[in-house]
Amino acid sequence: MRASWLACPQPRPDAALRLFCFPHAGGGAASFHPFAALLPPSIEMVAVQLPGRETRLGEAPFRAMPPLIAALQQGLAPACDKPFAFFGHSMGALVAFELARALRRDGLPLPGTIVVSGRRSPTVPNTEAPLHVLPDAAFVEALVRRYDAIPRVIREEPELMALFIPVMKADFATFETHRHQVEPPLPCGVSLYGGRSDPQTPQMADWATLFAGPARTRLFEGGHFYLADQRRAVAAALAEDVLAPAPALG
Repeated sequence: MRASWLACPQPRPDAALRLFCFPHAGGGAASFHPFAALLPPSIEMVAVQLPGRETRLGEAPFRAMPPLIAALQQGLAPACDKPFAFFGHSMGALVAFELARALRRDGLPLPGTIVVSGRRSPTVPNTEAPLHVLPDAAFVEALVRRYDAIPRVIREEPELMALFIPVMKADFATFETHRHQVEPPLPCGVSLYGGRSDPQTPQMADWATLFAGPARTRLFEGGHFYLADQRRAVAAALAEDVLAPAPALG
């Protein structure tokens, strides 16, 4: 594995399946680390580390989807040497989906299952004004109002905010400027995860139309960042969904 792109808190070389986890906007690989110990030994969790944060703090973040996907495809290639699945939360759901489509276009192995979390289907038009074009103060205010996405400990530290804002703006530019292109459904299974009180959750159902494989929907207590409070429940659901095909919705 290329250490720069991938973080594996609990290596399991004998695991039957590798689960790649893609973070939300502004997030890093560390947000997934607690899940590693909660998954069964048959799953090796590998968190994707995007440029501009944590161990890659000195690197410029991507600001558009196509170059990010191209770089990710190269960065993950060495680790796609066994059956694998994708789990993406919020922006990470869109990144995981577009990466899978890029793999298919190049005739490369695909994930057996993609778990999309906390992100409306890319077929649903975005009716919200873009945030990445706002001045910094207005951008932060909108983030707090719309997502409650910045911990107070960061908001109260100017040095942390100086590091945080450029990465968040770059990530928002990446998905806010992305335009969905029609392609045949992916042959993978899909699981839709959402927080019951997340406004994005009612807009997730159409994800199932983008996959030809079986689909499943799971709802968890909480809002957009339900993952932090529902780790055990999410880990149990992930283990079930990525190790066996999900049943068709009926």
